[in-house]
Order: sequence, then C-alpha cells, then structure tokens
Amino acid sequence: MSDSTPDSDVFPASAADALAPDAPEALQRPRIRWAGIVWGLVFAALATVGAALTWTPRALENLSMIVPQLSGTTLVAATLMALGALALISGLVGLLRHAQRAATRRRA
Repeated sequence: MSDSTPDSDVFPASAADALAPDAPEALQRPRIRWAGIVWGLVFAALATVGAALTWTPRALENLSMIVPQLSGTTLVAATLMALGALALISGLVGLLRHAQRAATRRRA
C-alpha cells in the first residue's frame, strides 16, 4: 500500500517542493514588501516632525498656544489633507507593487 494520500498528489509537501529546481529565478527571489517600506518611511517622517515640534520647551509652548486657536474650517481642511495623503500613499504603494509584478512577468 502506498503512503500517498489524495492531497499529496495535488499539493506539495513543503515550500521547498513547491519550487522545482528548474523554476525561473524570478519565482525563487523574495518579494519586496513595498507597503512596509513606504509606510515605515511615512511613520519615520511623522515621528521626526513630531519631535521637531516638541523638541524644546519653547516649541512645545508655542504649539500649545496655536492648537486651541484653530477654527473648525482649519480642522476640516487638515482632515481632508490627511485623507488625501493617505490616498496618495496608498496609490504610490499600488504603483510600486504593479511595477514589481510587471518586472517579474518580464523576467519570466
């Protein structure tokens, strides 16, 4: 009797079995996670700006005087700008991923 199960004929036993030695090199390379890179850069930039705005006691005092004076219109505009920035970053990540897939297809 064989050790084979119905699934063993369809699915590889391990990830190493999934990539045959004769598979194209493009399939064996790890994929670059563009979303992680781009979002990491965005969060690093936000942290830098936040640190710069509160670095000295004088800067923190100036910020604490400015924030309560903001009007509703200014807050709505800032919210719309933040949503636009999120859309821009998401679009950039999508473009980078699309370019990566296209390059992989060209290599294969």
